[in-house]
Amino acid sequence: MLQSKFNSPFLKSVSVFVLVVLMMAGCSRSPLDSTDVQQPPTLLQRSEAFKASVQYSASELYIEQVITASEGGRLELLDVVLEIPAGAVPHDTLFSISIPDLNVFYNEFGTNGLVFDTPVKVTMSYRDADLTGINEASIRIAWFNYHTGVFEDLACTVDTVNKSITAELQHFSAYGLISDLKPTLQ
Repeated sequence: MLQSKFNSPFLKSVSVFVLVVLMMAGCSRSPLDSTDVQQPPTLLQRSEAFKASVQYSASELYIEQVITASEGGRLELLDVVLEIPAGAVPHDTLFSISIPDLNVFYNEFGTNGLVFDTPVKVTMSYRDADLTGINEASIRIAWFNYHTGVFEDLACTVDTVNKSITAELQHFSAYGLISDLKPTLQ
């Protein structure tokens, strides 16, 4: 008799309802959890002082040069330096740096999609960055993956004294300086 009461549709419905409520409550944050909220990485912004002090035309934010395969070479624009070693490419190749938006540290390196036989060294300076709310130790170079729509980190060397970051590139794409924001309290 007792078993038949627990098999009633009403009790089954109440049991399912209680289970759902308990599961939803288990997904909420506990007041004992940390109140630090980690933000997703963001493109590093240039400082307002820098933006106010310089005037560049679109043509000044682009440079290109043929680099010989046998000798390599160097290409530099604003706060970006590419060092192409001899043998990085099998043939003399047109290399370029474009800075499409001076408000952020985002660069397009060309020939887009070019893959190197020997890594190309890139150094990006962030001396003109707005570091307000930025965790400086987290600044790094990342490439934009067009297939996933996200930036992917590179192994970097950070020089906080000279405010520069260096990495080796295996291919050309769009690259930027990204950073983590300092955690905020909620």
